[in-house]
Amino acid sequence: MAEELEKWIATSNGAFNINLVRPSTKPYDSQRILEEPFHPDFTYAIFGEDEAIFGYSDLELNLDFRANDLKPSLDIRYSEKWKPIGETKAMDVKEMLKGFLPDYTLDASLKPTEIPGPDATSNSWKPPGKLLQSYSLHGKKFEIWSASLSDPTAKEMFRRIQILVPFYIEGGTCQNLDDQAWTMERWTLFLLYEVTPLRNTASISPYSIVGFATSYRLWVFPTFEILSATHSIPTSATNDSTAYIPPALPTDPTTHKYSTSYNPLDAQSRERISQFIILPPYRGQSHGHHLYSVMFSTFISTPNIYEITVEDPNEAFDDMRDYADILYLRTLPSFAALALPTTLPPATLAKTAEIPVDLIFGSDATLTALRHESKISPRQFSRMLELHLLSTIPARHRVTARITRKEKSADPNDRKFYFWRLALKERLYRHNLDQLAQMEPSERIERVEAVAKAVEDEYARLLVGVEKRGRWAASVTLGNGSASDGVGGSAARGKRKKRVVDEDEDDEDDGEEEEEGEREREIVAAKRPKVSS
Repeated sequence: MAEELEKWIATSNGAFNINLVRPSTKPYDSQRILEEPFHPDFTYAIFGEDEAIFGYSDLELNLDFRANDLKPSLDIRYSEKWKPIGETKAMDVKEMLKGFLPDYTLDASLKPTEIPGPDATSNSWKPPGKLLQSYSLHGKKFEIWSASLSDPTAKEMFRRIQILVPFYIEGGTCQNLDDQAWTMERWTLFLLYEVTPLRNTASISPYSIVGFATSYRLWVFPTFEILSATHSIPTSATNDSTAYIPPALPTDPTTHKYSTSYNPLDAQSRERISQFIILPPYRGQSHGHHLYSVMFSTFISTPNIYEITVEDPNEAFDDMRDYADILYLRTLPSFAALALPTTLPPATLAKTAEIPVDLIFGSDATLTALRHESKISPRQFSRMLELHLLSTIPARHRVTARITRKEKSADPNDRKFYFWRLALKERLYRHNLDQLAQMEPSERIERVEAVAKAVEDEYARLLVGVEKRGRWAASVTLGNGSASDGVGGSAARGKRKKRVVDEDEDDEDDGEEEEEGEREREIVAAKRPKVSS
């Protein structure tokens, strides 16, 4: 009986065949771009935790996307369908896909939504919005475009492709694109295309999707620090934050009414990267790095954006982001000049003294200015600072066995490593203060030491990748709107966390960064408080 039932059960990940097809009026089967289809990483959001479809033998769900404007087409094939027995019926696949694909993809009687612009089958077709950067890699040309989701073309294209969010982002959900216009204006869509004209077919659009990302603009309360960082303080402001009154909305001097030219999107904000996907056939080729770097460059050049954050990044994205951030920070002379001390005043190292982080890593004023300049969130900036300063210590001196004499170690690099570890453990202690407070002092020391060692190992791994990406940077040819050199990977796997921003969510009133993925490395045993890095 069990063997008989297996015939009628298909794994939903394997049943889905995703193809990119040329924008042609010819049958799609003859116009496929890739030799082999690719498959989803996750389908539990549609078909349940078991990711299985019951009721069909030899089931195939062929989901084709027109490579340029992303128009979907679904073809369901099977050799036999289960005949109902009582309450046991075959799953209604089309019904389960509602809300994940446009209605016209599931109902052949409906016509596709028409979007403005050139015919997708014409070689004059262009992506919506503006071209941010073009680059060449391995003899191929790629372009990155951006458009607001208030643009009807961009909005409809995202509606067509967003089924890939739950497919490739664990915990990802499809977005409600029928919200009010103001909500849509807060979203930006970034599209990455390969641009390869076909031989002897100059009339067909050369654009083929490689990946996409979205970001969401969050208003933040304009504190004195934020206004200072975004250069928004009027000349009459004082340095006393308690005396400063944020400026009112601009008004028309003749009517004393609010100016109609005021745009809330120009207010002090955080930009949050929400969704980020490179399609499986294009992963591991540096496209993720380029897309992230162009987004980062766009946000850096927007004066009213105070900080760039990421919503629940997974480990693969974290690595790519680390590589891109450290390469960017090293282009800033004041960051590259940071160095570890070889000696510290004896009084600052007394057992009763606080760890002199400002003497080890740099003054708070210097680091705050650098963080504001780079617009990197506080915790990520701290990690990149630690990573960079560790790289200034020769690898053979990054060994705890060499620092048994602590600040009295004979070699200056050993002393640097000792001081670096002191500052690292101070940050870890403060970051996990609530959890550590529940432990005995001896266990507390042990846990912090264990997490510090895990962070050291992670940084050592990252530094190998940073050096490799620095060497690869020269092989990339950038076009207009260059953001950054270097290469990195990208993927969208990780813990099951929501990665689509709630449209009504605002930041905390105190102006602190919203919570990102904690990259937790659980060191403590089960049912013990977690200590993260």
